[in-house]
Amino acid sequence: MKMTGVSGFISAAHYSREGVLHGHTWQVMVWWQSENYMTSADCRKQLLLDYLQKFDHSVLPEQLSWGEDLAERIGLDMGAAAVDISRPLEGIYAKWCKE
Repeated sequence: MKMTGVSGFISAAHYSREGVLHGHTWQVMVWWQSENYMTSADCRKQLLLDYLQKFDHSVLPEQLSWGEDLAERIGLDMGAAAVDISRPLEGIYAKWCKE
């Protein structure tokens, strides 16, 4: 399967399991099957950047506080085949794949 991906970054806060508010910078990589769309990668990149604005510099709601949940929401909203969420400076990664 051939896939095309684009990425962007968000900086957002969330509450830890202990209730401590803190922030991270996440890299969001969204993947689509290349043969399933007619939109260029440049257009997909802009769509992703526009979409991510709603999360950037915000406090994430509890249901999106974890990378796996955030990846799933982004993937479903954007009609993606897969989404990778990473906190690269910390070496922490999450992935969601469409079933």
